[in-house]
Amino acid sequence: MKNSTKIISLLAFAFLLANVSFAQTYPKVKVTLKNGTIVEGKKGNITKESISFMEGTALKTYDLSEVTLIQAKKGKAAKWALGCGGGCLGICLITTAANPNDDDVGTLLAGSLIWTGVFAGVGALIGHLTDDYNSVYGNTGTSSIIKRFNLGLASNQFTNYNLTLSYKF
Repeated sequence: MKNSTKIISLLAFAFLLANVSFAQTYPKVKVTLKNGTIVEGKKGNITKESISFMEGTALKTYDLSEVTLIQAKKGKAAKWALGCGGGCLGICLITTAANPNDDDVGTLLAGSLIWTGVFAGVGALIGHLTDDYNSVYGNTGTSSIIKRFNLGLASNQFTNYNLTLSYKF
């Protein structure tokens, strides 16, 4: 009886997960529309049908059929700040714990907090400078550069040939 209850609850959980909609969230997005307009915003949320993001104080939503390209930033600044600041704090705390003099512990802790703040700021700067826009969605109609070329060959008679070459942008 216990196994059947586990199986039923597992199936119910799987059914609930199957109904969850697919969505990706990005801190900053740049959306290129089919008419050539480029719109930038924050807190981008991409679903199967649309993209929504904040442009200033207004919420913008576009259907993916209206969009040519979506570029997004991953938000590396916070991760770099946490890594650099946390690493510095760990080294400083180990140094403070290894200090045999109990008189200088307050000074070491204050210095550790200052250096942690400096390293966190440097990490945030590194993360901000290395965070570039990456393409996360593209709807160009033709995916390959080669497929955009159209080579036409026609003849009216055996001696007249028309050769055309066109490129679809």
